[in-house]
Amino acid sequence: MVKRALLAMALAFAGISFAHAEDLARPEALSVPAGTMIHCRTNQTLTTKINVQGDAFTLSVREPVAVDGSVVIPVGATLAGHITLMERPGRIKGVGQMRLAVEQITFPDGHSLPLGATLMTAYGVDHVKVVGNEGLVKGPSSRFADFEEIGGGTAGGILVGLIFAHPVVGATLGLTVTTVDRLRRRGKDLTIPAGTELNYQLTRELPVTSDVQQASAAEAARPGGK
Repeated sequence: MVKRALLAMALAFAGISFAHAEDLARPEALSVPAGTMIHCRTNQTLTTKINVQGDAFTLSVREPVAVDGSVVIPVGATLAGHITLMERPGRIKGVGQMRLAVEQITFPDGHSLPLGATLMTAYGVDHVKVVGNEGLVKGPSSRFADFEEIGGGTAGGILVGLIFAHPVVGATLGLTVTTVDRLRRRGKDLTIPAGTELNYQLTRELPVTSDVQQASAAEAARPGGK
């Protein structure tokens, strides 16, 4: 009986020691603080010419995010979201604009977490900028091109009018024809090509569990990983 009791105690002690060693080996869960920037690239082209409000899109993380020296968001993670606002450019005035909201992050091992983040900057597209604190992307303005085109039509009308000794009539005709033609056409569409750099800032803390952290660390340690 004594031997059995000692054996049971030894096994129990060994189990406790093993569990304790396992707990020590398991990394502590970390949280990515609000305000952290996540640098991404678009995986598809988004444009006011084709896309509509509600369309889904994805982004690929292009730089790892570390907390206390441990990689918690590796390169290869993806952000998923929807276009929550889409407006085509108007005629004569107005620009194309869209709001790209992200709701989820998926890690390379398949784990997914809800995400709260706002688009702050966009790089790689001329005359495209992010404005306001809600991540609104605005496209190029057509105003200068409109005035240039209308001015050119008016000048052409004046030249024709001079030939027939009626420059005022020619100017009026040129202005009218060019303006009407321009009014029937929209301005330049906003287009964000695939591969465009979009940078999102976390609006709330992102808790990353131990298993996700382990997978992220393993991904970062892979040959060729960053």
